[in-house]
Amino acid sequence: MRRFDPLAALRPLIAAATLAVATASLAHAADPVEIRFAFWGSAFEKKDVEKAIAAFNAAHPDIRVVGQHIPNQGYVEKITTQLAAGDPPDVAYLDQNQAFPWAAEGKILDLKPYLGDNPEKTFLKSTVYRAGDTLIGTGLATGVILAYYNKDLFDAAGVPYPPAKASEAWSWDQFVAYAKKLTKDRNGKTADQEGFDPNAIDTYGVSFPTWWGGYLPFVYSNGGKFASDDGKQLLLDQPEAVEALQKLQDLIYVHHVAPTPTQSHNLPTADILLQSKKVAIGIDGMWKVTDFANLRFNWGVGVLPKLKEPITVVVSVPKVIFAATKHPKEAFEFYSYISDPTKVDLFKEGLWAPHEKEYFTDPAKISAWIDGQPGVYPPESRDAIVDYELNHTPYQPPVYWLKNINRITDEAVTPAIDQIWNGTKSAKDATAEAVKNATPLLQGRW
Repeated sequence: MRRFDPLAALRPLIAAATLAVATASLAHAADPVEIRFAFWGSAFEKKDVEKAIAAFNAAHPDIRVVGQHIPNQGYVEKITTQLAAGDPPDVAYLDQNQAFPWAAEGKILDLKPYLGDNPEKTFLKSTVYRAGDTLIGTGLATGVILAYYNKDLFDAAGVPYPPAKASEAWSWDQFVAYAKKLTKDRNGKTADQEGFDPNAIDTYGVSFPTWWGGYLPFVYSNGGKFASDDGKQLLLDQPEAVEALQKLQDLIYVHHVAPTPTQSHNLPTADILLQSKKVAIGIDGMWKVTDFANLRFNWGVGVLPKLKEPITVVVSVPKVIFAATKHPKEAFEFYSYISDPTKVDLFKEGLWAPHEKEYFTDPAKISAWIDGQPGVYPPESRDAIVDYELNHTPYQPPVYWLKNINRITDEAVTPAIDQIWNGTKSAKDATAEAVKNATPLLQGRW
């Protein structure tokens, strides 16, 4: 006699349901949401970004990020073509010249629903991008302009190292005096000694970049500005800005402690100049830490000299989510991940600095990137990088907010400022030309 089985009738249904769940699970696991991420960068940066993408994918089985590395040259054209075809990446690095107009046209996702109306509470002010009512988002990472130096040259000259604390920043006169002692001609004469030959310099006291990151810190330090707050007037011809720019020109042609553009063109890269003792102080971005750390010479980092106040600038690039994304939630998940100092090695390797305030205020979080890889950041970095970026960057550079900035710089400012560096015009005359040519290009602020 067959035993009565009360579940017999239900077993086929249970089996079918179990199979359906299993099949759905397998399909789900095999078909994660795909996010495309476009980025540029050197081979070094590409390697670490791809490592971060792989780690994200392993930790998020429901999301698959596909990296799309595009060389800097041609990056904008590639993204523009994809956007025109209706198939942009979900997440991307983006140049400011494209980010703002595209945001104004509704092509960039407004991140207020994800970051809130006031992300400045969480992020450094200088890394938040807005275009009118649209919150474009934050920068990819940050970095400030600093003074790097070769300790061996300082020791040999008996000159004190550039201060790491902004409160102890050299005055401009101190800076010039020390730069002269560090500048030597081929006969061993320094720039402050009789008989010094400015046409036969073997070691320069200082080198500085000629783009806005090299001169704006000093304009701001002297109480000047690039443009009015409403973005309708260029202010580089005002006395504070003119004085700062003239002092920089004087480093080259009056004090003979910095190379001319022609001399710079014939010299190695800034990091090699410092390592090879051809330059004592190299003014450059925080991202150069990774180069100096890899070169393994006796170097340090300090704050910039000041004119009136110790000030530097934050440099970044926008990181965006395109409005065309079909998966905004998943895109934002990766958007946050790729700028997390605990997830991406580039922070502890000295190429990127964070953009969240807690990584500049919480000792444990500071340590996560500053001490993450021993031998990368020098001991003075907590003052010269962390405190300097947090407390001495009061202004967003104009690329964060000035409309038409690309034409203003390319057609008016850069050609005029270049005449300061090549010595063909004084700062007063060059900035007057810049203002004249920029005036019809000014369109206010985003």
